[in-house]
Amino acid sequence: MTKKLKRRIMIYASIGLGGAILWSIIDWVGWRRITREFLSLGAIGGTIFFVNAVLIFFLWALTWRILLQAYGVERSWRELLGAFASGYTITYITPSANFGGEPVRIYMITHGFKEQTREATSSVIVERFLNMGSALLLVFIGSVYSLVTDHLSSALRLGLFTWASTGMAFFVWAIVSFRRHYHWMTHGLRFLARYITWRGYISRATIWFERVEHEIDCAFSPRRRHHTQLAFIPAILSSVLYALNPLIFLYFTAGTVLSVLDLSLIFALSMFLNMFLWITPGGVGVVAGGLMGIFSLFGIGKAAAVGFSFALKLTEITYVLFGITYMLSHGASRFLHRSVDRIPGEGQ
Repeated sequence: MTKKLKRRIMIYASIGLGGAILWSIIDWVGWRRITREFLSLGAIGGTIFFVNAVLIFFLWALTWRILLQAYGVERSWRELLGAFASGYTITYITPSANFGGEPVRIYMITHGFKEQTREATSSVIVERFLNMGSALLLVFIGSVYSLVTDHLSSALRLGLFTWASTGMAFFVWAIVSFRRHYHWMTHGLRFLARYITWRGYISRATIWFERVEHEIDCAFSPRRRHHTQLAFIPAILSSVLYALNPLIFLYFTAGTVLSVLDLSLIFALSMFLNMFLWITPGGVGVVAGGLMGIFSLFGIGKAAAVGFSFALKLTEITYVLFGITYMLSHGASRFLHRSVDRIPGEGQ
């Protein structure tokens, strides 16, 4: 069986799995209840929810734009948003552990040529790092709150706090190491590669991590440090606005006002859920099921959770439609015949 055929089977299987989960949830909760909950958002609530989603997308793109400028890559807003949406689209529709669209984003922003490919690749790596850090910061706040709330069981509190604390410690240590040129991740993998040689996986991972560490290290150099710090601001703001989504939806549908700490905990649990979204395209079925579990901890009904997941999906589909339109008008057919199994310029 070829690699291409295996990938197709995986995609079809994930679509079938996601569809089955979603159908089961809708059948269990009742599509009339879900529809009534979704429509109760109203015109004003729907508009605010959508505008918030647009602002989140804009802040994601702004983070990347600042980093592109740091690497000397100047593009118009139309090119930037189109390339960002293209990458988002590929990541969204393929089971890819949230990284499948990055080669597409790089290709679109460099117009398919090798010039500035390395710079664009570096900006994407750093952008992902900063957005991960901004999310981890809010997740850590939510995990601290979980220790003093009765919403979660003792085991879940400890597990969430341990996971968030480990991630936050890793992020802080990573920043320190990048600023001081430690390259500890690469050194650690090289050490492991000496003793674990199975199929050369760790050796190949070492080469990739060395590249990643070098690029992020450059972002924290005196020459680019200002841009990196500036780019972290919209990254943080995008995470904050994303955390406000449940507040907007529940306020307009049920008049429920969640506290800041409740929102931080929901955000933390949602980020944990995101670790499993790549199983199905766009997290179909997984999102609705996971949100039902999260919302139930706060006394929020199943129909509201599924209605909220549908509202999220509509905003995400807007990004996807924009990405598809942009790719079709900018030589997507030519790109789709190229290999996207690795980031362009990776072997240069």
